Amino acid sequence: MPENISEIFEDNELLFRGIKEVFWDFELNRPSSAIFKDSFGISVDRMYNRTEIESVERLKEVKNFYKLCSVFVKDVKTIDAIVFYKPLQDNIYHSEIHNSVDFVQLKGGKPKKLRDRIFKIYE
Repeated sequence: MPENISEIFEDNELLFRGIKEVFWDFELNRPSSAIFKDSFGISVDRMYNRTEIESVERLKEVKNFYKLCSVFVKDVKTIDAIVFYKPLQDNIYHSEIHNSVDFVQLKGGKPKKLRDRIFKIYE
């Protein structure tokens, strides 16, 4: 694993988010926008220098998610939200999506807008 990861996010970098079954909308066959609502920030894994497959496999190993999804950093910026690099001791790729510099939880229609910009769903 790399030791020095940049705190700067490129627009085309993918962010990966686990989806628990309770947050899956079976009727519409997509995640609920609730996957992007969290008062502590939206935990994501950044791709950084890994492949898409490596990033997905890492998340599958760590937690038993129902599905995984990815979104581009540029799409987070499009809804006027911010991505912060927040590595954890056991996960150097951990990052968070916040509403703004001053407010953590996504406000208003931002969770739905971000859900609608999901790049890919991984089974």
